[in-house]
Amino acid sequence: MADSDPVGVILVTAGTRGDRMLFRYPYETEENREIFSKLTGRNPYAVKIAEDLQAVNRRRKTSSIRNGVLVGFSNPILANLLALRSELCGRRFDVKIDDVRFVGFPIMLQADSDKQTKGPSILSFNIVFVLKANVSPSVVSCYQDLAKQLTVAIRHEETRCHYLTAQTKIILSIHDEVAAMPEDSCDSPFKLILEKSQLAKDLKYVYDSLCDTGVVLLHTNRWVEINFCLPHKIYGSISARGAKIEPEAVQRCLASLRPYHAMLLLVDENSLLDSLPVDCTPTLPKLVQAASPLKSLETLALDADLSLSQVFQIVSHLVYWAKATIIFPLCESNVYMLSPHAYTHVNSPQVESFVDHFPGMSLPAVLSEFSLPTPLGQHRDVLGLPQQQTQKVQMVIWMLQRRFLIQLHQYIHLVPSVEGVADSGVDDAFASGLSADKSHLGSSVEENSVLRRTTSSSDIASVNSDESPVPAMTNNLAKSPSLEFGTNGALLSDESGSDWRAREAVLCHLNKAEKDSILRVPAAKNPEDLKLFLRLRPYFNGKHHLEEIMYYENVRRSQLLTLLDKFRGVLITCSHQDPATAFYVKT
Repeated sequence: MADSDPVGVILVTAGTRGDRMLFRYPYETEENREIFSKLTGRNPYAVKIAEDLQAVNRRRKTSSIRNGVLVGFSNPILANLLALRSELCGRRFDVKIDDVRFVGFPIMLQADSDKQTKGPSILSFNIVFVLKANVSPSVVSCYQDLAKQLTVAIRHEETRCHYLTAQTKIILSIHDEVAAMPEDSCDSPFKLILEKSQLAKDLKYVYDSLCDTGVVLLHTNRWVEINFCLPHKIYGSISARGAKIEPEAVQRCLASLRPYHAMLLLVDENSLLDSLPVDCTPTLPKLVQAASPLKSLETLALDADLSLSQVFQIVSHLVYWAKATIIFPLCESNVYMLSPHAYTHVNSPQVESFVDHFPGMSLPAVLSEFSLPTPLGQHRDVLGLPQQQTQKVQMVIWMLQRRFLIQLHQYIHLVPSVEGVADSGVDDAFASGLSADKSHLGSSVEENSVLRRTTSSSDIASVNSDESPVPAMTNNLAKSPSLEFGTNGALLSDESGSDWRAREAVLCHLNKAEKDSILRVPAAKNPEDLKLFLRLRPYFNGKHHLEEIMYYENVRRSQLLTLLDKFRGVLITCSHQDPATAFYVKT
């Protein structure tokens, strides 16, 4: 039993005839009741003065959860504890007692004068989920949201067709029948309630779905639709070695979503389309049908004829429900390596699944090719058939879906040195890394028949930027006069004092150490290189990778790598994952 799984679900009501505990599942069996009675050591012949279960548990140090079932709480205690008055209705409900926690969302029913004159009526009701006391606050919040969905749906049906009143009559009649029978002549009343009450069956289905998959798809009274997912459960089943993933981690990664990212479906497209409700927005199936791991979200928005904000909302929804994940569009410059948290056992079920998808291939052999960070272009066989290249791409997609591979991006840090250029050891290591990247530029994505990505507006802008002066998108560097330097690296004036001050304004936002270090680099004597470097300098803080810089500044990879090579004396690079794709990694 996972920590996020519910211990039980309870339905209570408060009305003109008092508080009633109508249904609970799973219900306490005679076996659990006898075990709890032995543990607490109660004397059956003692006079019962007051039933203080909390004090008994604290004294005996016994758990209220036995075999996954809540024990020790009688029906009257649960009714008095969970049926709330009007002052507390319409709010989130959370009560902790020893090692269990009760969460819900009580709600008031609308006053009905006709029904009040005919007899007893229900004033409020509450659907409560029983959880372990040590669950995280995000789990509590998710269950409160589900309880709110259920209570609001039931209130809607009560207003429409008196659904709750009819179900309550069925449940109370069974309680009365069982109470009139001898104790040894009948089963638990909750077992009989499950056979006759549709509301009880729905609550049992909700409990079973939460324990099995974490996804609840239900129509209350076959009318009001309930859609809910528990991220802790669904991501725990697909994450790296059962890593615990909080919804906050998913939200932080979705906040890092950018137009240059791509969406990769984790489920079959046809099964996803079939699972969509009938009244879902038509933009969702349109986007799913147009999605491709080779398309950026910006390109996907153009192909699906949707706004970028709509694409972001739908993609975020699919990622939250673990139907999709975020990747960078597949291209030859992408650097992949084996995930350190991947389950690579030779007898794992994934090995058989891989053989089913790609007959004649071996998953351990393919994974061994990604033991070291390598650009995807190096895995392409230039003499291979197009079918083999297509299969290679499909294998990479399959491994990305199963979290076997992670993509590494290059991040740049500006490290100024007052003494000048850094030592040659750092320069050689940096230059070797850049040369490895530039060695794959001769075979571009457009030349590859398999990894062909749709041309976007950013690509067109990059082409234009190579044919014309670089536009000043973040400052006025392009509008400044040409820069000239003396032998000591100081700026020289070629016209007037105002021009000299304008040139000095280019470097005024740098501190002295940065200014001196940059100006001592030989490439800084080239005005165009210095302009471009200073324009990109805000990205050299280790928070922006090369692909992001290329997208937002409309520069080509070759142009960017050449610039970094020229200024390698004041730059250091490191490689790690993009935060938008790393939420499933165990930390």
